[in-house]
Amino acid sequence: MDVSKLSRAVISEERGSLSVVIIGVFFITVACLIVMTDVAAVLVAKRSLAQATEAAAQRGVHTLDKSAYYTGKGTLFTAPLAAITHRDHTPIPINCDRALLDVMLELHNWSNDDGSMKRHELQGIVLSDLQCDGTSLEVSTYAEVKFPFTVPFSRIDSAILTSTVGTTNQVQEGLYLFGVRLH
Repeated sequence: MDVSKLSRAVISEERGSLSVVIIGVFFITVACLIVMTDVAAVLVAKRSLAQATEAAAQRGVHTLDKSAYYTGKGTLFTAPLAAITHRDHTPIPINCDRALLDVMLELHNWSNDDGSMKRHELQGIVLSDLQCDGTSLEVSTYAEVKFPFTVPFSRIDSAILTSTVGTTNQVQEGLYLFGVRLH
């Protein structure tokens, strides 16, 4: 038998070619599922880190600087006059030292919590920066997230996520009668 006829016979043979395609598609599908699972884990962990940072910022912004808050010339008519004249209220002062402590405590609680809000993929939430000017607060955090699967064809098994939140405490407009806000 001639070699060229044998090679043409082997090339034109179609048995088994479909199984190679099916195996290839199977491996591509599994690799895509692994990558999608890792991406979903990162997105959920990012939201959990953002919630932790927001909770820490809210806890920190509510630390009232009483000495700055209770100095001034406010009277019984200050708030109603501000509402009538549409004058902005001054921001509520924040005790920055106490805010730092409260932010750290909240992040510690989130890092050690096993509740449904914290993802187990997040390793530890770290405070990277806190800016406080006495009326507003900006909190920056980061955490490492472990992937459920190692990314195919690489050694990547984790990522660093960051989150930054800024907030301030403002007086809401309205008339307050015995601690109840009237619209």
